[in-house]
Amino acid sequence: MTYEPKQIDGITRRTVLKASGAGAGMPGVSAPATGSKGDGNVATEKNDEMTDDSAREPEDEVVSQTTDVAGQGEDGPVVAEDGATIWRTSNEILIDLSMPTPEPGEYTYPSEPAEREGEWWTDEVGEIEAFTLWAFIFNNPEDCENGCDSGDLGEPAGGGVFGVSGAVSDGGDLTLNGFVSTDTRLYEEDGEPMGVPLERPREAEVHLAVAPHGAFDPDMMPEILQTPAATVDEWWVALFDPPA
Repeated sequence: MTYEPKQIDGITRRTVLKASGAGAGMPGVSAPATGSKGDGNVATEKNDEMTDDSAREPEDEVVSQTTDVAGQGEDGPVVAEDGATIWRTSNEILIDLSMPTPEPGEYTYPSEPAEREGEWWTDEVGEIEAFTLWAFIFNNPEDCENGCDSGDLGEPAGGGVFGVSGAVSDGGDLTLNGFVSTDTRLYEEDGEPMGVPLERPREAEVHLAVAPHGAFDPDMMPEILQTPAATVDEWWVALFDPPA
């Protein structure tokens, strides 16, 4: 699984972030929505480590950031203005992303990993299609070389890969949400953790990626909603710099 944001004249594209502080009474991210045909998500898989907001320390300030969702690829057009929001606390990052469900047959379908075609993904068009949400989090973005990307997983930049959520949708809005905490396990590839765990929720750089998996096939469960697919040019992305 590789992630290499494209550079434009040597500068990684960034959308303008809207940062604000909020008290502990701010609601957390709810579980992914379910719905009937035409209502967007019709089945979901979510992070099973969601914490109870009541356990958060009262003095733990929440900092929110909102940005656009673009794609496919980092250079793609904006598909959802202000479509992604994260909330940062001292020990977790809560995530909510919503965008129009890509029209079946009208976008680029996954092509990798080739050896997992038919197990994790398909390039077939379906009335119901599957998507997953991934977080690439860099604890020490100041140590990234030429912008944070897959080359900065591990030390010194402290990059890590986390599976956030998965859903199938038959139209309407595609909503994916979940969280990454300092206790969340890294995604593992061939038994090897991808990077290092979250250590600095407030200071980290966060890249969100929505991966297409093609037509939903229940015989591919649960892998079709829990594994990575496609390349950076086939993802929809939202990028968050550390709060100023």
